[in-house]
Amino acid sequence: MIGAVLAAMLAGPAILQGQLVGSPGAETLGHAWVQGWAADAWPAWPTGTALTAGASRWPVIDPLPTWLLGAAAHLGRLGSGDGLTLAWNLLPVAGIVLAAVGGARLARAWGGNPGFGAVAVPLMPIFLGSLTSGLTEDALLGLVAFALAFARERRFAAAGVVVGLTAWCGLYLAWFAAAGVAAEAVVAIVGGWRAGGPVSWRGLLGGALVAALLAGGAALPFASRLGGAPARAASPAVEPLWRLDPWHGADVASFGAPGKAELDGAQVREHPVYLGYATVGLALLGGTPGGWLAVLACAAVAPGDELRFAGASLGVHNPAAALLHALPLGGNFKNHARIMLLGQLVLVAMASRGAARLARRDLRLAAVAGLVVAAETVWLSPARAPLPGTSLRPPAIYAAIEGLPAELPVRVVGAHNPQQPMFDQRFFHRALRNDPNRPDPGRPHPDDEIVVGFNEAVPRLTEELGPPDATVDGAAAWWPDPA
Repeated sequence: MIGAVLAAMLAGPAILQGQLVGSPGAETLGHAWVQGWAADAWPAWPTGTALTAGASRWPVIDPLPTWLLGAAAHLGRLGSGDGLTLAWNLLPVAGIVLAAVGGARLARAWGGNPGFGAVAVPLMPIFLGSLTSGLTEDALLGLVAFALAFARERRFAAAGVVVGLTAWCGLYLAWFAAAGVAAEAVVAIVGGWRAGGPVSWRGLLGGALVAALLAGGAALPFASRLGGAPARAASPAVEPLWRLDPWHGADVASFGAPGKAELDGAQVREHPVYLGYATVGLALLGGTPGGWLAVLACAAVAPGDELRFAGASLGVHNPAAALLHALPLGGNFKNHARIMLLGQLVLVAMASRGAARLARRDLRLAAVAGLVVAAETVWLSPARAPLPGTSLRPPAIYAAIEGLPAELPVRVVGAHNPQQPMFDQRFFHRALRNDPNRPDPGRPHPDDEIVVGFNEAVPRLTEELGPPDATVDGAAAWWPDPA
């Protein structure tokens, strides 16, 4: 019930406007294109159309949601915007509900208040940032909460199954789940060995090994996709959007600085690591040494290699980042701030214990605690709540090229969002010369392709190619002479 209410409040406004849930300035359009691309070829998996730069296969890092959403869009007769909108919006709604259920389960495993966990996990600022950014591989964070809960209860076989399932839903989530379960296993085995409790340390070790085998076997099909260090774009000398941590790591000030960021149409992913004073206060009331060690370890790693404060570099290397690089596949993080998805889960688990202590005095105090956390997230944190929406309305310039020969490919120059041409392909249904992995489309060839220009690219292309064949709403198009 709590999850459904939160989903309605967070995603409902965008859905009621017929929009895709997520920001148009992040990766919503690119990820939505992947769902539509998969839907066109469903049930083939992971094969899609060959229209975009010859990409008939695509390195989907969240294959199960992509396949399921592709099926929903396919069965909805994808073609109008509505089929994709319905399929796409199922994921954030399901993610919020799953986060609430997983949060309640995690809180119960920690001896906390389940109702508080159900409220606080879906409202974690960094989770809302992932949903805002259209990062479908983070949407099913609730699975990580379940994996941590099972590990906390020493049900390692169940935890291993969930970690394996998580690998099919998001590789980052699977890494977080595996790291959390491994840490719980080490604590359990060492504690069992020292105490000689009713469950021997050998039994715990056996359970941990079973979990590793189950998780590793399920994740094996995707192991190759984690190889190699990721390419990282250079971050600016001064980052005005430091509250959102859009680049390689978390700004040190962003952990505790309230306030919304002025985006002004910026093209950024949002990874706000704001902890929340109410959540931290409750965690101080109910925290454990092991829990705080986990949160502090994640917070130390989250800034990445270079420490920044309020947008400016401190000129100090972060030695804690080496901890992440030393772990298996830890060097593959493009943004270290995302590790706070794990750190915030542990923080909420401890805060739920604090809420449980309040509930023992008066049950209404736990409800008040949840409301305070919700109010802080909505009004003080950098996270956007409710979630923004992305319009499906295609640029009007594409209507001008409808009657041209179908074999003519399209090259898009100057799109405000480099992922926009991929998504727009749903409207012009032609081969796209833009490479999805390299947003720069290269030099146009108007003799054998359609060139579509937007924004500041229009005057430059006009100077290079001559007067456009069509101009609509400030955008322009050039195409070969039919003669």
